[in-house]
Amino acid sequence: MGQEGIFHLSQALGFEQAEKHRKSQHLEEQVVELYATMRPPLLGYAYHIVGSSGEAEDLVQNAFLKLFDQLSRDAKILNLRSWLYRVVHNLAIDHSRRRGIQESLNAEWLSQKMMSDSPRSAEDDLIRRQRIALSLKALNERERHCLMLRAEGLSYLEIGDVLGVSEKSVSVYLSRGLKKFEVRHESA
Repeated sequence: MGQEGIFHLSQALGFEQAEKHRKSQHLEEQVVELYATMRPPLLGYAYHIVGSSGEAEDLVQNAFLKLFDQLSRDAKILNLRSWLYRVVHNLAIDHSRRRGIQESLNAEWLSQKMMSDSPRSAEDDLIRRQRIALSLKALNERERHCLMLRAEGLSYLEIGDVLGVSEKSVSVYLSRGLKKFEVRHESA
C-alpha cells in the first residue's frame, strides 16, 4: 500500500506530466530554432524537385514534424542537416514520381544555379539553359541528385546520408556526372 500511495501522489501532483511538458517545450523550442535556419535551403531544394512552392512548403513542414516526432522518442540523429535533407529528398522524390515532373525541373534548377554567378543577356541565358537541360539528360537520377545536393553545399558524407549511399559512391556519381555533363555540355 505504501508504493501505491507514492505512485498516486506523484500522479496527483503531476510531477511526471510536468517533466514531460518541460522536455517537450524545450524540444519544441529547439526544433523551431532549427526550422528558422534550415527552412530556406530545404524549401529551395524541395521546390526544385516538386516545382511548387506550396508543395515544397508542405514537404519541409512534414520533415520537421517527423524530426520532432523522432526527437521526442529520443532517437539519436547524428547529423540533423543531412537527416533533414534526406527526409525532404525522399518526400519530394515520392511526390515527384507521383507527378512525373522531376526531370525538366532538375535541369531548370541546375541551370539557374550555374547562371547566378554572372549577368548575361536574355538570349545567352536561354541558350545556356537549353544546353544545360540537354546535358543533364545524359545523367542518371543518382548523378543528377548528387550534383544538386553538392550545389546546395552538402558534403560527400551528407549527400551519402541523404541518398543512402556511401561517400565513395557519391564521389563516383559526382565524377561520372560531371564528366558526362561536361562532354555533353561542350558538344551542345
